[in-house]
Amino acid sequence: MSEIDHDMHKRDKYADPSPYPEIKVLEPNLYYAWLLLDDYAGVVSEFTAINQYLYHHFFFEDIDKELGELLENVSITEMLHMEMLADIIKELGGNPLIRGSYSTFGNFWNGSFIHYGTSLCNRLKLDIDSEHKAIDEYNRHIRLIHDPYVREVLERIILDEKVHIQLFNDALLKFCGTTYRPIN
Repeated sequence: MSEIDHDMHKRDKYADPSPYPEIKVLEPNLYYAWLLLDDYAGVVSEFTAINQYLYHHFFFEDIDKELGELLENVSITEMLHMEMLADIIKELGGNPLIRGSYSTFGNFWNGSFIHYGTSLCNRLKLDIDSEHKAIDEYNRHIRLIHDPYVREVLERIILDEKVHIQLFNDALLKFCGTTYRPIN
């Protein structure tokens, strides 16, 4: 059982206000740990989001201080999610190496997973797309994982991802005059 207080690392404006659940599992389960590697460091993952948002931050901070801070702080929130997933993977008996499972065929993460974008508006839309894809992946894993403690953490992470979608859409409206909802 993890004794880390994840709420202490929460960036309030960039996360849902509800508390994070305790990190624990019913019992070790290597299949669940393997599934979670995709959320941790797969193609659509916290590690990909962290790096994509930091890359976008490097451009956005030159355009607008608040916009740069948005991407930096959302990235930090994604780091917290990655830390929680690492703790769960370890509790399940797995090893949180920086790789995915199915999405990467067990290979290590690489920079080609990032959607780099070409402009401010394009990058914000890519960030919104990434959040929607992450939610879809978490929901898929919630259906496959029957451990209520793991599911509770994934459901809580989804709440933060929804906040990120709203924040990115607010920025898109402010800087590009539009909002965006990807078509599935």
